[in-house]
Amino acid sequence: MFRFNSRPTEATAAHGDAPAQSASPHMHDPALIPRLVADHALLKDMLERLEDLAIHRQYAMIRDTLLQFRDALLRHIEEEETHFYAPVLHALCDDDPARTRLARAHARMAGIARLAVLFVKHYDGPEVTAATREAFLRDLDVVASLLGDRIELEEMSLYALYARTPAPGAERLCAVG
Repeated sequence: MFRFNSRPTEATAAHGDAPAQSASPHMHDPALIPRLVADHALLKDMLERLEDLAIHRQYAMIRDTLLQFRDALLRHIEEEETHFYAPVLHALCDDDPARTRLARAHARMAGIARLAVLFVKHYDGPEVTAATREAFLRDLDVVASLLGDRIELEEMSLYALYARTPAPGAERLCAVG
């Protein structure tokens, strides 16, 4: 399995050393959760496609699919950061226990996303070959399992918190510290 020694933030794992942009709270978007769920389905499909390509020894197609997966994952992470986590954390400013639970879950989610990005970086250089296929499949299984757990937690419990974000036209002032 690939190894990494440092623990960069999700933003630096995704974008080198560029700092993460701060996100101001956004208004409630009723299409956001369905869009994020559709992203999840796409990401899971891409992981299955990578597995199929490796199983059927179609090595030449793996790199392009891996890069498509990375791009889709990074777009999804950015949308979640900006339009889900930032506004929900802001909306929970008066509920310290819920805010703390979400912040902890968010940190775990960031670790899983960081691992997925590092997996892509590891395998986007040298082509997967017959000699590296088994290691690739093992690593892919770990990433798919962890990402599947992340997706399940988000869809089954975290996304429900989005209902607590302000609807368009609603004013809510809250000091965030």
